[in-house]
Amino acid sequence: MKTKKAPAAESGDPVGSQLSVARLRLGWTIEEASARTRLHHNILRQLEAGQFDKLPSLAYTRGFLRIYSRELGLDPKALLREFQPPADREDSILDLRPEMLEALPPRASEPIFTSRGLGLGVLSVAGLFILAVASIQIYRVWPVKSSKDPSTLAPIGANEQNNSTPSPTPATTADGFVKSALPATSSLPAVQASATPTPKPATPQLLRIRAKKDTWVRVVAIRDGQEIQLFEDTIDEDDTLPDKDDPAWSGDSFVVTTREAADAEIIFNESNFGAYEKSGPQTFSLPAR
Repeated sequence: MKTKKAPAAESGDPVGSQLSVARLRLGWTIEEASARTRLHHNILRQLEAGQFDKLPSLAYTRGFLRIYSRELGLDPKALLREFQPPADREDSILDLRPEMLEALPPRASEPIFTSRGLGLGVLSVAGLFILAVASIQIYRVWPVKSSKDPSTLAPIGANEQNNSTPSPTPATTADGFVKSALPATSSLPAVQASATPTPKPATPQLLRIRAKKDTWVRVVAIRDGQEIQLFEDTIDEDDTLPDKDDPAWSGDSFVVTTREAADAEIIFNESNFGAYEKSGPQTFSLPAR
């Protein structure tokens, strides 16, 4: 009993013969090999027959040989070393025919995620994070004007000509302070509610201020009806101004403005009256009227 043998490859070219024998060994038809390599079946027939002069160019011929030999399990490099192109063939694709276009391998689609795209994404996220942190820091340190900020207090001597409502006359306590202090935005004329000028005392009034904590203070003395600013700054904790070794501030009367009244002790005419009874920014006159 005789077995049926596969048809032998009829090719005078050693490269084409290797391709044909390898395909027959795998049991593939030309159409099956075309489907696997995605090369046109006419291209595969010409490669196996060694008809390289019918292919578009030497560059395409080498590419077809590389694809076909790799799919058949052959060594593409060894096969290309044995490939002997026609001597009169130029390496050009100008003679590419339309019927050969479908044999060209399709271009691979560009991947969605690339190293360049991921790098740009990481940089964008890092930039947004840095911008957010910087914005938070700027917000935290940006100066905000508060109603309790000493710089928002009205300057001494400012007139409230537009305010038609008369200021109530402040009541006094036994210790000589104004019981109901004016708000931080009050000015000197509001403190001097009386139209009758205050008679000049026989002896000048004396004033010192001792800071229980770091506190901002402004002191204005009234001398012969004139306002004289004596001090406007922060007094350090446990300091007394003027110092005990220096003469005390003197004047017919005083207008004192504090950012935190509870942090300043008033020493008036050598008597320590302690801190003012109300906390927060206060403006009051000494002696009380």
